[in-house]
Amino acid sequence: MACIVSIVSVDSQRRIYLPKELDFKAKKAVIIRRGQTFVLIPIPEKITEIDVKTPTDELGRMVEEKAKRETRDAHRI
Repeated sequence: MACIVSIVSVDSQRRIYLPKELDFKAKKAVIIRRGQTFVLIPIPEKITEIDVKTPTDELGRMVEEKAKRETRDAHRI
């Protein structure tokens, strides 16, 4: 996966404008703050529901750990 670095504009209402070369197609996203860093994760429009027996707090912890790993890996590129 190629690492694309872009400088974006933030307007007076704190809206962020993403450049077209980022090819961000999602209409919604999750923003995770890690210290002074923000991670933007697109939310797919079509979500497949599954029956999971794992408690939601445990799933949340698993997702957060995965996001941290992927963020660390992305910074190594």
